[in-house]
Amino acid sequence: MNLEIFKFKHFSLLIELLKSQKYPSINDIEMKTLPKIGFLAVLNKEPIACGFLRRLEPCYAHIDTLVSNGYFGSKIRHEGINLVVDALLLEAKRLKLKGIVAHTADAGIIKRAGECGFNIVEQTIIALDMNDEKKEKI
Repeated sequence: MNLEIFKFKHFSLLIELLKSQKYPSINDIEMKTLPKIGFLAVLNKEPIACGFLRRLEPCYAHIDTLVSNGYFGSKIRHEGINLVVDALLLEAKRLKLKGIVAHTADAGIIKRAGECGFNIVEQTIIALDMNDEKKEKI
């Protein structure tokens, strides 16, 4: 297997990956809203995995839109995700970031993140649905 890693440039390949995972909000994704730092793992011109670093503060970033191709087997997807995450971590080091955060509920991802040096931080994620008509005060 010869997976290659590239800086992200091709929006259509990201859309292919999201479609393979039946992502429900594909129409909401736009090139202008994606983070500027991104990488794409490719096998024989087929997108395997993609991910981004979204800057949060001057010295921190969030791993964002990490997705793999649902039409490939888990071994290739795992390798693609590893390449993308490794490239994101190297870029974070190059930028001299102090830290990276990510969120997931997936036990497999949590295990793999621990192998990369991530620590579990007990937090509660809260969200506000801006489309909820019950939000009269906003």
